[in-house]
Amino acid sequence: MNTIYKRFSVSSYYLLILCLFSIFGACKKEYEDYPYADIVSFTIKDANGEPLKAVIDEKNLIIYWPSGQVLPDYITPTIVVSERASVSPASGQHVVFKETTKFVVTAQNGTTKVYLIKKVINQPLLKVDVTGGIFVYNSKSFATKGKNIIISGDNIIADKNQTKVYLVNTANNTETALTIGTLTPIAINVTLDTTIPDGIYKLKIVSGQRTVVMERTFGITAGPPSISFLELATIKTTLKLGEEFTLNGVNRIELINKFSIRHVASKQFYDLTIKEVKAGQLILKVPENLPVGQYDLFIYNYPAGEYYAAGRISDYFDDAITITN
Repeated sequence: MNTIYKRFSVSSYYLLILCLFSIFGACKKEYEDYPYADIVSFTIKDANGEPLKAVIDEKNLIIYWPSGQVLPDYITPTIVVSERASVSPASGQHVVFKETTKFVVTAQNGTTKVYLIKKVINQPLLKVDVTGGIFVYNSKSFATKGKNIIISGDNIIADKNQTKVYLVNTANNTETALTIGTLTPIAINVTLDTTIPDGIYKLKIVSGQRTVVMERTFGITAGPPSISFLELATIKTTLKLGEEFTLNGVNRIELINKFSIRHVASKQFYDLTIKEVKAGQLILKVPENLPVGQYDLFIYNYPAGEYYAAGRISDYFDDAITITN
């Protein structure tokens, strides 16, 4: 009787152990951590507040940004990930909208997966060319300070916040923003500031997410020396023989090498003496032997420059000048 009881007890014991192992094994299998680490959906808002869903592949969150809309610096995405997974940065967090911004999904079992933003701009290619304001002299292209350059083309965004034009100095690659006057979907009119240094440049046009750097290079010049009517108006209407006077001008009048005036009665031209030349200044003298009387017309000459030929400019004084003894 005792022997039968012992045998039964040992058998029952082993059976119990086997059952317990089976139960624990079943429990372990039932509660195994999830291995899934995927972004299921990724949604942001465009510039108009409309939802914009990313196309998701194995490692990229591809955003097709609408044409003509300003690209934001930051986004606040709504993110859905695999069940029991987490993502960093989290859904609803403000993040930089750059292609270096990464999102790390961590599965319940610790497996991780990294996604990067990829921006695709639904904007047509920018096609532009210079159609005015750049000229050629002695096989050299040039533009003139204070004048306009006209850029024509297709797919230009007619918004000065999104379209910019830059001068790129080919010597050091520095960029100078140009002032845009008129702007349409097919043309840009920009002005060259008078303070731009002489040099060789090219144009860079940015419109939305498109950028074109033109291959054509050109020099920038102040153009031939000239005296404005306002500057000429500073000459006194009555001058004496032997008298000196100063003529100031902003457009390199120091390059002028001859200044003549016409006698009203004889129609003859007589040269004034250039006594001294300074930057933006001519000091002139009325010769002692100049015929007295009235003078109604002036002519000044200048030598050739890098981008222009030698020439002369003539016109009438607003008021005739009287030369006296």
